[in-house]
Amino acid sequence: MVIGGSFTRNDIDRILAEKGLSSMLLYSDSSRNANMYYMTGLLTYDPFIFLKKVDEEPILVIGQLELTRAKKESRVKDVRSSLDYDIMRIIKSAPDFKTGALKFVVTVAKKELGTNKSIYVPPNLPVALADVLRKSGLKIRPTFDVIEKARETKEPDEIEGIRTTQKTAEEATRKAIDFIAESDVGPKGRLYFREKGRKQLLTVGKLRPIFDQVFSERGCIAEEEVIVAAGPKGAMGHYTGETKDVIKANEPILMDVFPRSIKKRYFSDMARTVVKGKAPKKLKDMFETVLHVKNAAMDAIKAGVRGMDMQLLCYGLFEKAGYLTIRGGKQVSKGYNHSLGHGVGLEIHEGPMMGELSKPSLVEHNVVTVEPSLIDPKIGGVGIEDIVEITSNGYRNLSTMDICLEI
Repeated sequence: MVIGGSFTRNDIDRILAEKGLSSMLLYSDSSRNANMYYMTGLLTYDPFIFLKKVDEEPILVIGQLELTRAKKESRVKDVRSSLDYDIMRIIKSAPDFKTGALKFVVTVAKKELGTNKSIYVPPNLPVALADVLRKSGLKIRPTFDVIEKARETKEPDEIEGIRTTQKTAEEATRKAIDFIAESDVGPKGRLYFREKGRKQLLTVGKLRPIFDQVFSERGCIAEEEVIVAAGPKGAMGHYTGETKDVIKANEPILMDVFPRSIKKRYFSDMARTVVKGKAPKKLKDMFETVLHVKNAAMDAIKAGVRGMDMQLLCYGLFEKAGYLTIRGGKQVSKGYNHSLGHGVGLEIHEGPMMGELSKPSLVEHNVVTVEPSLIDPKIGGVGIEDIVEITSNGYRNLSTMDICLEI
């Protein structure tokens, strides 16, 4: 069943019911599981249990160590200790601790959810747990787009969390660009900077710590390396840049920045491409085309527009300008070779998507990236990316950073 429209956390019961499910069961930590954090608002590094029946209040079952904090911090009102379900006896009766932990989940689920109706579990539920649940008689149904569908529509506090992280991304990127702009051009176009009175070669390894420092000062972290792809290597998709890569004048420097707030958990995502010095004509043409496509996409984006239509718009504009695209699944080594954008929130890549196969329409308060780009193995990569909140008649741009090529 395909469910369309706008959903939030308060609509979970409706999503479950429309998919023919009577309840849900989650078992994981919440530091790495976005769905668990979204449903509970509690940040933990050890697994715990979340259960909910349709039209009933949820239950959270957690270890005694974190019980007091869970009661204080979780949005779930009914927080219980694992000791309430005789966890010690269950684990002691099992051949080992890990097997006992799985049996404990079964015990709690049977007691609270019953065995006669379909229970939603996430598609990435561990196979070992799924096997134990099914063997015990529970009717679990791994199902896509339940919690994920609700997460696509952001609440005001979520949007503010993304906006705050975006400010950090911009501050770090500005500092990095200023650092590049202040560098000197040396032999073979290599860039140099001065540190403690000494001239040093500017490499990706010297530039990336600028991002890390700003992130740390602002309570953010880069879960993966910030992309600093200089020169022709920037044509490789998601090439992060090697520490030793030398940054040169008159070549594109693509920076794709996606920090996450350590406390609030929300990501942001942006990209800028700059050149120290003078951009060659082909590179300048690429940049101007990408900017034109981005502006056209921003003019078209709003609630009610399908993600696939946004992608098709970009195909047409790039093709009209003489560039290859992946329309219809074509394999290309240069040109436009990815989707226009994706949702951002508790994960860096989440729904809704804006690709050729993305049939659902955007809805108000989706937060998505708009990130057209071009690659040429002889030149490198050119990407410009903003992050926007969808509105009924357009968008609110959560990105405030200027766009310019030559610095």
